[in-house]
Amino acid sequence: MRRPLSDVLIEKARYVGSCEHKARAWWGGLPKAYVGPDGQAHRPGRQMTTICPKYTAAERDIATDWVQKALQSGQFRYYEADKDFPKHIWYRDAQHQLWFGFCLNGVLGQYKGWPIEEAERVEIFG
Repeated sequence: MRRPLSDVLIEKARYVGSCEHKARAWWGGLPKAYVGPDGQAHRPGRQMTTICPKYTAAERDIATDWVQKALQSGQFRYYEADKDFPKHIWYRDAQHQLWFGFCLNGVLGQYKGWPIEEAERVEIFG
């Protein structure tokens, strides 16, 4: 079910990233993902992961912009246990890349995200 978000909530939303999806140092510190000789990204305790290419503070700010635009546009999916912010969001940037956003903190509006394909967007959001 879609619930509208207030402008105040949307303004609070932020892209904070996640070390689990970084393969090199980023604004948040050291990465936890590892790209093996096979070219596949792995992280401890998991088979594979998607690498987010956002590493700089400027890229973080750009991602925060797409998080807020996705929320403004209603490009999200609420789940029953979600708090103030929806668990899943999506956004298509100016280069036509689709991004999946996952809410890490549903009260503060903190998101991590990574690139996805159209088929994944359709599977998750319809």
